[in-house]
Amino acid sequence: MIDLEKMAEAHKRLFPKTTLESQVWKLEEELKELHSAIEFADIIKEKADVIIVCIGIYRFAPAVASYLLPTSLSELEEQEVNRKWQINLKRKWVWNGKTYHHEGNDE
Repeated sequence: MIDLEKMAEAHKRLFPKTTLESQVWKLEEELKELHSAIEFADIIKEKADVIIVCIGIYRFAPAVASYLLPTSLSELEEQEVNRKWQINLKRKWVWNGKTYHHEGNDE
C-alpha cells in the first residue's frame, strides 16, 4: 500500500520549489507521455509517473489528488510506483522555473 502522507512529505523535501501550478504542468507532461505509450511495460511506467505527480498534488490539494488517484492499484502498478519513487529519491533534480526535471538517464 502506498503511504500518501509519507510520500508527500518526502516529495516536499525532494522538490522544495514545487507549487500546485507546477505539479499541474508536470501532470500534463506525464499524461501526454502515458497517452503516447504503446507497450504494456511503458504504459505501467508512465502510469506510475502520473501517480507520483498526483502524490505531489496531494501536498497542496489532498481532495483533488485523492480524486485523481486510482482507488486501488494492481500489484504490478504499486511495485512500479515504489520502484520509480526509489529512483526519484536518488536522482539529481533541476528546477527550470516551471517544473523539475532530472539530469541524466539513470534508470
